[in-house]
Amino acid sequence: MADVGPPPSIQEVMDDLAMRFVVNCPAEEQESFERLLFQVEAAFWFYDDQYREVWPDTFVQHNLLSFSQQLFKHCSLLSQFEHRAKEIYDAFTLYKHQIPTCGAALLNPSMTKVLLVKSYRGNSWGFPKGKIDKDEDKVSCAIREVYEEIGFDCSALIDENEFLEMQWQQQVMRLYVVPNVPESTVFETRTKKEIGEIAWHKIKDLPTTKEAAVGKLKPFWMVASFVARLNKWLEKQEKKKKHKRGARAPASGSSAELAVAAAAPAAKAEGTAGKGGKGTPDVKAVLSAPVTAPLGLKSSRADSSAKQVEVMKRGAGTVTSGARAQSRPSRGHAFLDFAFDRDAVIAALG
Repeated sequence: MADVGPPPSIQEVMDDLAMRFVVNCPAEEQESFERLLFQVEAAFWFYDDQYREVWPDTFVQHNLLSFSQQLFKHCSLLSQFEHRAKEIYDAFTLYKHQIPTCGAALLNPSMTKVLLVKSYRGNSWGFPKGKIDKDEDKVSCAIREVYEEIGFDCSALIDENEFLEMQWQQQVMRLYVVPNVPESTVFETRTKKEIGEIAWHKIKDLPTTKEAAVGKLKPFWMVASFVARLNKWLEKQEKKKKHKRGARAPASGSSAELAVAAAAPAAKAEGTAGKGGKGTPDVKAVLSAPVTAPLGLKSSRADSSAKQVEVMKRGAGTVTSGARAQSRPSRGHAFLDFAFDRDAVIAALG
């Protein structure tokens, strides 16, 4: 790291942070301590990410409460409330836990894996999500949080009607289910000191209750309740697929039944006569029809039956049809007098 010179004093640091995040923040953010503390929280992250990273031996590590107390002490806008810093912080914590959070459950194309993120300072896994901003809709919040935490823009894949939702204490959490995310996608967080790892996990290996999140599954206790809901969502999608496949299938059952239905009109026309010309279908003939023939067409094999074939014989002045023959004079031309020998053809086929 290049030499950045001596560190500033703590007063200079607090003055800088107060001007950056508190004094010059939008007027609506100063209307309540709950909103103002979000600016204090942003100042805290800047202090930890910038000043402490450059001069770790000079500036002490704070949590949000101890940092807030320091900023209240040094900032002229907040100093009059220094004695109430703890009270204001507690109210802010309660308020923050009531703000809805939105994110996404990203699934691979086969919907067998889900993408999770691990916290930077801990060992717990969770879904990419975060708190909704003022006047922000839930879908936009989910898209923004996913992009910030894993560097992936899911706006083209997200469906605002496909989501999982649950309430924990007073906080409503919503995850939009986003399938068809390639496993080859390169993910990279755009945050600092917030996300420690990004990885795919097999859904079947994740716990579905907090009681089951023990031992090696303990790091996944935060996702257990959502995994149970995700499994139900996946079952619902599978049922939809089966229903669509069933809707595309033929209404009748087997191919044999289809052949019967197709051959029935022809069999009816050729059936037993004597009842006003309507006739009765020959059921045996219908059932014996080849089921592989296109519907509505007779098999060429059936038409080649010896009883139905007539071999015309031209020549020698005769036409042969079955066992009957009629004389016919020669036309005096080889092509016109060309003849098929029926007996020879039948013998060759037999």
